[in-house]
Amino acid sequence: MKSASYAHLLFWSLIIFFISLMVITSTALDTVTPIEPLHDDKTLVSTGGNFELGFFSPGSSTRRYVGIWFKNISVMTYVWVANRETPLLDSFGVLQMTNQSVLTLVNSTGGVVWSSNTSRSVSNPVAQLLDSGNLVVRDSKDDSLDNMLWQSFDYPCHTQLPGMKLGKNFVTGLDRFLTSWKSSDDPSPGSYTYRIDPTGYPQPFLLRDNVVQFRDGPWNGLWFSSTSRLPTFSPNEVEFVLNNREMYYVYGNFSLVTNRVLDPSGHIHRQQWINHTQGWATYFSKPDDSCDIYGACGAFSSCNLANNPQCQCMNGFVPKSVTNWNAGNWMDGCVRSAPLNCSVSHGFIKYPHVKLPDTRYSWYNTTMMLDECRGMCLQNCSCVAYANLDITNGGSGCLLWINTVIDVKVLSASGQDLYVKVPLSKLGGDKKKRLWISIRATLAVLTLMLLCGATLYILWRRRKSKANCNASSKISTNNNNEGESELPIYAFDVIAKATNDFSVYNKLGQGGFGPVYKGVLSDGREIAVKRLSKDSRQGLDEFKNEVIFIAKLQHRNLVRLTGCCVEAEERLLIYEYMPNKSLDCYIFDPTSNNLLDWPKRLEIINGIARGLLYLHQDSRLRIVHRDLKASNILLDAEMNPKISDFGLARTFNGNEDEAQTMRVVGTYGYMPPEYTIDGLFSVKSDVFSFGVLVLEIISGKKNRGFSHPDHYHSLLGHAWTLFKEGTALDLADPLIQNSSYAYQLQRSIQIGLLCVQQHPEDRPSTSLIAVMLSSDCELLEPKEPGFYIGRCLPQESRSNDCTITSLLGR
Repeated sequence: MKSASYAHLLFWSLIIFFISLMVITSTALDTVTPIEPLHDDKTLVSTGGNFELGFFSPGSSTRRYVGIWFKNISVMTYVWVANRETPLLDSFGVLQMTNQSVLTLVNSTGGVVWSSNTSRSVSNPVAQLLDSGNLVVRDSKDDSLDNMLWQSFDYPCHTQLPGMKLGKNFVTGLDRFLTSWKSSDDPSPGSYTYRIDPTGYPQPFLLRDNVVQFRDGPWNGLWFSSTSRLPTFSPNEVEFVLNNREMYYVYGNFSLVTNRVLDPSGHIHRQQWINHTQGWATYFSKPDDSCDIYGACGAFSSCNLANNPQCQCMNGFVPKSVTNWNAGNWMDGCVRSAPLNCSVSHGFIKYPHVKLPDTRYSWYNTTMMLDECRGMCLQNCSCVAYANLDITNGGSGCLLWINTVIDVKVLSASGQDLYVKVPLSKLGGDKKKRLWISIRATLAVLTLMLLCGATLYILWRRRKSKANCNASSKISTNNNNEGESELPIYAFDVIAKATNDFSVYNKLGQGGFGPVYKGVLSDGREIAVKRLSKDSRQGLDEFKNEVIFIAKLQHRNLVRLTGCCVEAEERLLIYEYMPNKSLDCYIFDPTSNNLLDWPKRLEIINGIARGLLYLHQDSRLRIVHRDLKASNILLDAEMNPKISDFGLARTFNGNEDEAQTMRVVGTYGYMPPEYTIDGLFSVKSDVFSFGVLVLEIISGKKNRGFSHPDHYHSLLGHAWTLFKEGTALDLADPLIQNSSYAYQLQRSIQIGLLCVQQHPEDRPSTSLIAVMLSSDCELLEPKEPGFYIGRCLPQESRSNDCTITSLLGR
């Protein structure tokens, strides 16, 4: 039996020997060592050992393919397939080199099922698998990487590797693009392609059966316009080249195990292998949301997830079909409310931080500046919008849109400025002109009137400030005006004297409302004074909100408001003084965090939970704080926690459980997904913030800005990963890691993870949290937290200046 097998093997080896001239090697470019043709039971490893070439059967399939995969990772990840359309039906396949410098894959009958179709022949051809994952055919006497006879990088499948170009060579006509697998078991070409379209100004498109699904936007000098956050890699690692010969995008960081993959469901992911977790971390995925659907809002409109509805016509435009628009079908788009008349003057409305419109309908110039671009658009009657081509170095280049703009998405934190042409009447130009003429004609009279008016205004403001103080002292803390209490009113000069004229030496800190100062009243009482800043994004509404809620809330874990002042333009809130400042001064400060051992941290967690329980359930008003964070937890002389800053708080009436706002406010890192994305808030919003606080108190790390060398998760994702791996205690601050605290730490981490779960209905109520913290009841297993993959966002914000999106598996 063995003799027959050896004879069979010898027979095929002799056949192959006479067919083959040169064979695949795995040596460096300057040393070529021929080896036997590649059989189904052999593999070829790249020069540096990063990649492997061989035969494989994906998933549950029994069909055989020749492909390339990552060598040194535990999850089998294929990056290229030769015969993706013509699989071998048995295990008798051979990959070999012909004397025409062509790589061929032959089956058991000697039939060629795939070949490299090398365009020219040399006398000494050799095939190599480079350590970039590129399979090349070259002349063994020519060491130049620029003179390849053939390379797999010119024929991508579903994966782009570092150094691989995506784009078109205008001279040869070679077009490199990604095509998805049909399924995880079938590498044959699927329905989705990702390619760069050179029409107008080039931009990548994701297509399904040649129908556009998603557009990545034009290159702006740093990245493609649709990128909704700053990339985590250096701009020097990415490049977009456009000239008369070719157009392509390439990225390169060869020190990382990374790739871009177009999956069978039509999503393109940028991912990196993390050794610590032994898995792929996806930190870039498109399309990501409903605004990424191509043309979701039609022409002359923008898509903004923060709006309701998310589609809005641009200024000067109205829905093309009011019926469809009101029904939520926005793809008909918008049209001008009045036809564009080229004989009248026009101006432009600026739309900041957007993904630029489809540039297939554009004209571009790389040398113009923005003012020249504006002038060019004004001169061209068909031009409807313009923008910078390149945003680097202050901006340069010109993009003009002809006749239409479509597929505009508001990106908030990134994006570009788009200028849309409208008649001057839409800008109020004629009105401004008439007003200016009127002002010039009556300037002398107005000067005199303004002087008189200023005097009257000062007198009126003084009288009004006294009325405001009286009104503030009688703000009702319930809807029926029962039990109304008068809050003490302080004169401004009294507070100024107490704070030494708001001396910088008395300043305790700075918040969204404004600076906070320490003061000492004439009777010796110490106070904390919050002074509304003139450039604060909070105003009278937040001031009144704070007075309304805190004046009537009485709980040992809520800060006590002792008075207020409204005088002229000044608005002051006077609190009891907290000598130990706020919680963030301890848990995030390496010089002070040793002052909080685990028993004290657990006591703080319990105190915050009791304060929340009072707000959500036990007070007469059912209150959602909406800005629970470490800096809003103050500590008294005994280090007891007190919740402060109720400027953003809201109440629920009756059986109301959830509300929605168009103005999302709060602090990034503490806001839950449903609030950040849809503006929905409830008591479960505070529960999410509490969970973040618990994990921060335990770890001594901020959720926002958290980084780890092995992954891109936020603190929530890091905690969840450790919990799943059974190493949750590794999350704890080394200062509190003690075997005697292990049970409480493990339990507290689990409670924190239960509070930050993605869906509000999965999070526990505040009353259940109190029970879990004070007893040994059995805890549920937490599900995936919201926002567990970190993003690059602004440092601190209390308004919706940026969008946060949860990365979910699809």
